[in-house]
Parts: sequence; structure tokens; C-alpha cells
Amino acid sequence: MNAISPAKPLKVLALKSELMDLLHRRARGADRFDPDLMRACHPADGTDNHGTFAGRMHDFIAGIEKAQAEGPPCLSKLHVIGNALFEARGDDVFCESYHVAHETFVEDGVTQDYRIGGRYLDTFRRVQGRWLIQHRDIVYDWSRKVPATDSFWDRMGYTAPLLGSRTLLDPLYTAHPQARGRLPSGDTTMTMEGSDMDGLQRLLDKQSIAEVLYRRARAGDRADAELAHSCYHEGATERHGEFDGLAAAFIDVVSFTRPKPGSPIRGMFHLVTNVMVDFEGDETAFVESYHVAWCQMTDGTDASIGGRYLDRFARRDGRWAIIHRDVIFDWSRMEPETAKFWEKHPARPFLFGKRGEDDPLYAYAARGR
Repeated sequence: MNAISPAKPLKVLALKSELMDLLHRRARGADRFDPDLMRACHPADGTDNHGTFAGRMHDFIAGIEKAQAEGPPCLSKLHVIGNALFEARGDDVFCESYHVAHETFVEDGVTQDYRIGGRYLDTFRRVQGRWLIQHRDIVYDWSRKVPATDSFWDRMGYTAPLLGSRTLLDPLYTAHPQARGRLPSGDTTMTMEGSDMDGLQRLLDKQSIAEVLYRRARAGDRADAELAHSCYHEGATERHGEFDGLAAAFIDVVSFTRPKPGSPIRGMFHLVTNVMVDFEGDETAFVESYHVAWCQMTDGTDASIGGRYLDRFARRDGRWAIIHRDVIFDWSRMEPETAKFWEKHPARPFLFGKRGEDDPLYAYAARGR
């Protein structure tokens, strides 16, 4: 980040962390249809250039409320955010961030899925002790529109999965009602002046929590049950599809993290993003994170699934791990498997992902860790 003293690298890191968190909560506001949270991310005079709209952001949000009420209804939204680059510009900070949005609408009686890839060009400004988005340009880079398909959860025979909603019925608000309508309270900027090490510890805690999420994704994708167990404290619980019980039983008995005959899945790939951590004390935290999973099924179909993890974390004996997990399904697509890119070059020595110890990762890393 330019124009910030190199003598304060931790302050720069803390600022980037705060601004990333704001981007994620702004996405949560849109995805959960929470107009108050969306407004909380922008000052009253904040502006927006959204293609269909240019003007005050709060007026744009009012237009979203009107559109949702009058239709066509938006059934689901999930904005996955990655690639964020920050640059200080005087008292403001500019950021380009990438996003992929999945949106589902009913149009002329037909349910349609939109996929949109683009970027936010955001200018952040500090307003009354808090960083907010002063101006946003939306840049569209690519998109696709396709009719909706059967859902993954129906194909798996789930009768009562936790499904995402753009209403107060979303499981987030049962697990963590204070998430609705507002940003976390207080001035969240870490000063890192003098002996201010509390902010540094929060940064370290967030990183530790994020790495647990990433390891749990690796464990499922690489069928590494021992690694999956290490992501939970003893006695942790989980709700996942039809399952509601001990996380250890889900790993060993119900799921296919521990390989077993008859698995309907040949390959999995979980991308975890948008990690929002709300500390409830020094030793506990509530965490919402987004994921997109791609599954190769043994019946010749490819499943794409967008959802969220609602995790309660605790630090015990210095180690952060999950004590309860809810898995939320927001959208999915079931499509016939297609030809593979690498089939264009059959003689090339590609490295292929595997669900097991033959995966190329294990030339560098140990299983179960």
C-alpha cells in the first residue's frame, strides 16, 4: 500500500484486514437481502456507479428494496470475493477486488441462474472512526445465463438440509442474530501504537481460524480423515445435510472423508472465501465463511455447490478449532460431465488431483497435518 510509512507494517496489515472484512460484510448484506447492513457499509453521501444506476448508494439500495418487493424475485445471491489490491491515496484508500456472483431469479415462470464475474473499484474513507465505502464502481468482466437445474441436495436425497434464504429465516440469524442489520460495534482499526498488542493478537487469531477452515477443506478434498479430525475439538458437533450429531461421526461414518465403498463422489474441490470472524471473547468466536464446491460424481454428472459454513470456534490449550459447524446450501447445479481440457493433450504429463495419498500434494506435505 503506497504512502504509508514502512515503519508501521502491522498497522498496514491491520487496515487491509479491516477493509477486507468490510467488503465481505457488504457482500453478506446483498446476499442475505439485508438493506440496513448494506447501508451501514456506506456513508450517507456515498456514491455508486452500478451500470443500471449512478448516484447515491443509499438510493441504489432503496431501489433494490423496491425491486425485491415488486419482482421478479431474486431467490438466491452469493458474492465470492478474492484478489484484493489496496493503495493509499492521501486520506483515502483505493481497492480493486475481484468477485464472482451467482444469482437466481424467476423470469416468466422459469428459474434462471446467472453467473457474473467482475470487479469492485472502491474508495474507502474514514467516517466517525470507521472505514466505509465512499464510492463504488462495478466493472463487469463476464457473465453467463442458464436455466436452473435439479439441486445437489435433492439428488443426494436430503429431506431437511439447512438452506440459505434471503429473509430472516436464513440460518445465520438463528445462529448469530446480531449479524443482522449492522456492522460490528466500535472502532475496529488497530493502531499498533506503543504496547497495543491486542490488535496484533486479533490478527493472529483470525489467521489461525482461517487456516483451520482451509485445512478442513483440504481434508474433505483429499479424503484425509485424520486432518479433518484435527480441525475440531473433542465433542464438537455438526449439521450437514441429513446429519446432526458429533463431527467425529460425520467424518468417520457418514461422509466420504474417510474413503469407503459406494461413494457417489470421485473428486471434490472446495474454495473457501469471505471469512468473517466475530470474537465473543478472548477464547471464542463465531465465523461465517463462504464456499464453492465442485464435485465429480460417479453417475457422470458434475455438481457445483455454493454455500456457507457457520462455525463456532474455541481456543483450548492455545489451539483454535471448531466446536460446532452448520453447513448451509445456497445454490447448486447438476450438469452432465463434459470433455476435459487436458484431453486435448493426452500425451502430456499432467498432475491430477486425487482423493487420497496419491495426490501430488503429498510429495511436499504429510497427511493428517
